[in-house]
Amino acid sequence: MEDYMKECMRKLAIWYTRTFKPIMTHDELEPIMATLGFVGLPPSTAAAAASGSLWKEYVCSAGRWVANNSAEPPPRPKLPYPRIDGLHIYTYRAFTEAVNFYLEMGNFSDLFHIRGMPLHRNLDRSRKWRRMEEDDSVFVYRDGTIDQATYNLYHFAKNSNNNNGVSNDKSKSIGLRSKGNNSTNTCVVPWKDIVPCQ
Repeated sequence: MEDYMKECMRKLAIWYTRTFKPIMTHDELEPIMATLGFVGLPPSTAAAAASGSLWKEYVCSAGRWVANNSAEPPPRPKLPYPRIDGLHIYTYRAFTEAVNFYLEMGNFSDLFHIRGMPLHRNLDRSRKWRRMEEDDSVFVYRDGTIDQATYNLYHFAKNSNNNNGVSNDKSKSIGLRSKGNNSTNTCVVPWKDIVPCQ
């Protein structure tokens, strides 16, 4: 039964929409980010100190953001290092929203989108996985690939959008494709629409 469950499990990955290929490591992501005006910093634990794992941050060097009177510093896109597949949806959301903070793209899915894919038989089997949600979701993420602050931010937003236990479309879905929503935030796609690759 456990082997059957593992066969059904799916992980998420960030895909480069132009080539429709998953991006599995920072070595693949960094050249794309460079063309967008971002410079990768050396991996460190400071980006997500509570997790204790290495994370890599990107800094916008293109001068797209001008300091204003806001007390909060601009977001820095960050992802666990070295692999960026099999992460929690909140980690992907924080990354894409931080990138789009600088790019201000109307349809961010023209650049990146999040998509499900099967676990790799050899590479992924030795890793520790956790279910994305407490229910019967088949989507899993690698343990240690979400920091507490990100989880609290997006999980609180999800729960605060609930209305008497019924969540709206945005609260039960996080992804990168708009369904007729004119929001300037990162676009959303329902869980049911995250189609696993075959």
